[in-house]
Amino acid sequence: MPTNQESLDIKKAMAYDLLIILKGKEDQTFTADELEKIIQAYIVDLTQK
Repeated sequence: MPTNQESLDIKKAMAYDLLIILKGKEDQTFTADELEKIIQAYIVDLTQK
């Protein structure tokens, strides 16, 4: 079980990864459903590594 600090670091890393993904698509706008699909794809990718 991760410590509180490790858990916070993991959450920050995930948020940063998602920001990088979205910044790569700055010319687009996203609906809530599209953002959910991006996040789900990110999680699936992590679990397959």
